Amino acid sequence: MNLIDKEFFNRNKKLLLIALIIVFGSLIVGSLIGYFEAGDSYGQMSQMIEFAHENNIPSPINNTATDTSGLEYFIHNFLIDIMTMIGGFLFSIFSVINVLQSSFIAGQFIGQDFIFGLVSTLPHGIIEYLGTVFALTIAFIITRAEIRIIRTRSLDGLKRDFKDILLLLILDIIFLAIAGCIEAYVTPGIVSSVFGI
Repeated sequence: MNLIDKEFFNRNKKLLLIALIIVFGSLIVGSLIGYFEAGDSYGQMSQMIEFAHENNIPSPINNTATDTSGLEYFIHNFLIDIMTMIGGFLFSIFSVINVLQSSFIAGQFIGQDFIFGLVSTLPHGIIEYLGTVFALTIAFIITRAEIRIIRTRSLDGLKRDFKDILLLLILDIIFLAIAGCIEAYVTPGIVSSVFGI
């Protein structure tokens, strides 16, 4: 079975673009709102870490080991993406709401302290959110297939849709596995080295 055909991107580029805009647009809007909501407390996390470091206050963060493994991060993120994909059977309404909400909340966290937020989420976050783009695109493909079946009362094109979903699912799994490992084993070290803790 040839999983990748030349028309995959042409068939799905609009859906991928819409998913990309929803995920990263919501993240950006959340960051801006988080920034304005923070007000006088903007940057408090960075300031507290800097204060603790300057005054030799021991950090409660254990930098040598993480409590959460890469596999646990992967499973958590993949279950969320599975819920997003399944939402495609309900015309992607709940999928879009789920992604908008989670991206917005992550953006708010980043916006309240851009330095800490970016350092603690950027290494794995870009890859993780690209996985979310793939999951949301799968939901959109399912919805597109449903609408086509309702309109035409035909199952034509389901094999092609299934191949597209399978390819995106494989990409989602790969991206989330990489992001989970980075989040568990690389990001804590980056946070530690940037903030000296």
